[in-house]
Amino acid sequence: MNETNLILGIVGLPPESARNCTQELHPIPNGEFKKSLNGDLLFLKASENKKYKSIISCRDVNFPIIDSIWIGSQINVGCIQNLWQSIEAGQQKIRLIRPVVKDSINVLNTAGDSIKFNFNDGSNEVELLKKYNEKIFVSFRPWLIMTVVDFSFETNEWNMNGSWKIVLEEV
Repeated sequence: MNETNLILGIVGLPPESARNCTQELHPIPNGEFKKSLNGDLLFLKASENKKYKSIISCRDVNFPIIDSIWIGSQINVGCIQNLWQSIEAGQQKIRLIRPVVKDSINVLNTAGDSIKFNFNDGSNEVELLKKYNEKIFVSFRPWLIMTVVDFSFETNEWNMNGSWKIVLEEV
């Protein structure tokens, strides 16, 4: 049994090191906000890139094995955090915006009922088995290629527990 859904590509997660993990995903700004002469707030895009920063933290007994990573290392991250996309009414297919962690896709209608679908791993597409006259929602855990920006460990000596945190940015 896994203690977590988190997958860190080259980092080991020994027993009792990754229970109660949390993951934050933040969009990395691809431009900056400026005020016009009239006082309107404008966003000046530098690029069309849509990348994420992630902060993963965990409080447990042990720490992950990090002997093969350091700041600047690239790792594959099978996220805990889900991303959502929608399929418009009348459409049957959507290409997901990131590669998918195996068996993490859920497809729901507006009432929250599960919808049957096929997933083509090669094209990263979800295809509904029939058309619906309502918007359909697709949830999945993404695989992200990320660079280690920072990490830290904390230990409480008397309680014999600790915590760790890793900060990553999508490549």
